[in-house]
Amino acid sequence: MLGNVQKLVAIASMVVLLTGCASNPPAALEPEPDPVLAEKAAPPAEPQPPREPPQWEQSTSIADFSRCKLADPRPADVRQLVRGQRQGDIIGMESVGFPHSERELPGSGEANVIIAKVAFNDAPPSDDLPESFLTEQTDLVTQWSEFFSQGKFRLTFQVVPGWVTVPVDHADYTLDPGVGDNEYDQNEWHRQAQSRMEQVAKLVVEQLPDDLDYQAADAVFIYWTPEMFAFKQTVSYRGGVFSTPQGSARLPFQAGGVNHTTDTGGLTFEIKKEFAWSYFIHDLSHWMGMNGHAPGNGWKTGVGQGAYPANGEYSGVLTAWETFLFEWFDDEQVFCGDLDTLTEPQRVMLTPLETNGGERKMIAIRTVDHKLLVVESRRPIGWSKWWPGDREGLFVYEVDADGVQTDHLPDDCGNDPAKPKWAYYIYPDSVTDRACVDNDIENILVREGMSVTHSGVKITLDFLGDDVDYVLIEPAA
Repeated sequence: MLGNVQKLVAIASMVVLLTGCASNPPAALEPEPDPVLAEKAAPPAEPQPPREPPQWEQSTSIADFSRCKLADPRPADVRQLVRGQRQGDIIGMESVGFPHSERELPGSGEANVIIAKVAFNDAPPSDDLPESFLTEQTDLVTQWSEFFSQGKFRLTFQVVPGWVTVPVDHADYTLDPGVGDNEYDQNEWHRQAQSRMEQVAKLVVEQLPDDLDYQAADAVFIYWTPEMFAFKQTVSYRGGVFSTPQGSARLPFQAGGVNHTTDTGGLTFEIKKEFAWSYFIHDLSHWMGMNGHAPGNGWKTGVGQGAYPANGEYSGVLTAWETFLFEWFDDEQVFCGDLDTLTEPQRVMLTPLETNGGERKMIAIRTVDHKLLVVESRRPIGWSKWWPGDREGLFVYEVDADGVQTDHLPDDCGNDPAKPKWAYYIYPDSVTDRACVDNDIENILVREGMSVTHSGVKITLDFLGDDVDYVLIEPAA
């Protein structure tokens, strides 16, 4: 009997379990996700073959070298005028044809300059100029002169230590062309200014140390304290005669105006201190007989175009033409051609001006009596290390040895024939918008594959190499 009861209980339990399961059916299974297919890896890119320069032989000059040494055709009395000096309607300029102007500093061998920091009673010494300032900046000038002359010339300095204080108030000798009635009588203003400049120069030289070697010196160059405020323009006494402990000495004297020691817009005094060497070179080169200020007056293509950077970019390079004019290139470093002798393509491998040495440094093609085309190679290295990294290629410009030079003019973009210059950059053929724009380097630069056609000559950058540019020169169709 007990066994039957146990069986009935077991059966009842199973019924309950089955009933419960039926009232709660299992949830539907989630569908399996689609299988993720692994993306097929792209095959590795085929390695690009290295760029191979063309297999060229350097063309030899196809014209007598005298054809590329443009003569200065101006009368002797006009050649004596310094840059900016006026004789009636004639504006003076340093020679841009052979022979170069010989001014206060020689262009070969060695030139020596006395340089000092100078203060006054009412413009005291400044901590903004450390003791090492002049030595560091003039060392760069010496390096520059040795580099671009290829060892044919050195600019050296006698650096006066510390500060030289002139015991007068410099405000008593104010130089300000914008004061009073100057605008109505410029001749009288210039007469007064020259008299004051002579007085200031002699007061300064009187305070220089007695142990300077005046017999070895070729010039005196002064850097004013940043506290100076009364000299609104450069103090210049180019024909200066001074009494020195070693007797009478004829030395040109110069000290920049207030713009060199103050902020001017985005160009701060800190930047001007860093690039003081470029200001020294720019102005001393005028004393050597370099005209500068072209091609591209004010552009950041070279030290002759102007001192100091703009928007962070600068180049301290000397143009190929003025380097050639001063005979700092070896003759074989220049390819010389003539429009009449350019009857078939010529191939020249140019070394950038920023690179030491090189088989060819310049191309010159004579076109008409007093004009020729110049080609130079450039890179953002060395003395152009402040350029953007992709600025590589050629500059092509026309030189006119019988030209007119104007500079320091308002609204001058630097490359506009309406403001006459002795040289102008020429745009590549592919550039259609040639409106004159200040510092238009990106459009002027001839990059690989570009050509410049001018005066019956076509110049093409066939290949831009690591160390040289391959330049094709041919008659224009």
